[in-house]
Amino acid sequence: MEESQRLLKLPVYVFALLDKLKAEERAKGKDLIDLSIGSPNIPPPKEVVEALIEALKDPQNHRYASFEGHPAFKAAVSNWCRRQYGIEIESDEVVELIGSKEGLVHLSFAYLNPGDTVLVPMPAYPAHFRGPLLAGANPFILPTIERNGFIPDLDAIDESIAQQAKMLFLSYPTNPTAACAPREFFEKAVFFAKKHDLILVHDFAYAELYFEGQKPISCLSIPGAKEVCIEFHSMSKTFGMAGWRLGFAVGNAKIIESLRKIKTNLDYGPFNAVVKAAITALNTKDPYMNGVRATYQKRRDIMVEGLNQLGWKMKKPMATMYLWVPVPSGFNATSFTHHLLHETGVVVSPGVGFGELGEGYFRISLVDTEERLIEALSRLKKAGIRYDDN
Repeated sequence: MEESQRLLKLPVYVFALLDKLKAEERAKGKDLIDLSIGSPNIPPPKEVVEALIEALKDPQNHRYASFEGHPAFKAAVSNWCRRQYGIEIESDEVVELIGSKEGLVHLSFAYLNPGDTVLVPMPAYPAHFRGPLLAGANPFILPTIERNGFIPDLDAIDESIAQQAKMLFLSYPTNPTAACAPREFFEKAVFFAKKHDLILVHDFAYAELYFEGQKPISCLSIPGAKEVCIEFHSMSKTFGMAGWRLGFAVGNAKIIESLRKIKTNLDYGPFNAVVKAAITALNTKDPYMNGVRATYQKRRDIMVEGLNQLGWKMKKPMATMYLWVPVPSGFNATSFTHHLLHETGVVVSPGVGFGELGEGYFRISLVDTEERLIEALSRLKKAGIRYDDN
């Protein structure tokens, strides 16, 4: 029985292979320190968990969710966006999602036809290029390199390619490189999108995971951005609700409605009880998020300083829960990931999981305790794993 062409065209999903390797090592009794997947281990606020428990007691919450979304949730999103990013969002400019990944992929099905062109910076979160591939579109890769701050050069895009494109994907702060983009870049991106009549997709999943007061800006804060832009948010990273599967998108009302239309044919809204609890989360005061940021910043410092003692020359990223680390000489991204797993029990993600231009790097997710991160560094040292850039 043969799979569809859309599946056959997808590159190998390296994270599925990594899961298989992890299972094999665990079966041998190995203690793994798993820093591969960006699955937060900081729990949601206590009051959010309590709100979920209460919502579970209401029989109405166990019925199908409305396609139109929950008015109170939309109001909470609007207040959140105004408070956090200084942007005004109306009710028809919000759509509930079963996680932002779902929304990103469904957006491709809402707008892309086979053969369409999509502009995708790389390395990238896999949904940014896999969604278009599943829709039959052709991702045109915009290389991002370290010396340019992992920001694509929009001026270098050939005019003929820009005119063909239907979408431009961006994500700052970004996964996997942890790069941030200045306001000037977003201004240029909005101008570019308007000039070439394309949809500007901004994945803002790591909006709240920033350090040292360097708060990222919303793309929608740029004047006129709402004419072309849709911005995706995730409750997973902001509130430690990854397993709850809830996110939302805001922005251009027509684009939001098209995303809602495709979703009405493919799924229902998120679980009502989770939506009710998320309203509580969006009204959470600053101390919770300040604590989350402080925790990730401490973990960042431990890992960067520890890796630098082993020969790396890492700079401390200003956002996200990730470190984007060069692979030592003698390895490629995949072989080093396997070597590290077998020799130390430390699990990281190979850079090629984020597109072919991720070769030469691996990603560390700061999703374990300080003690376990220190243990991971100790294991690297004992195994003689170092970085030599000569």
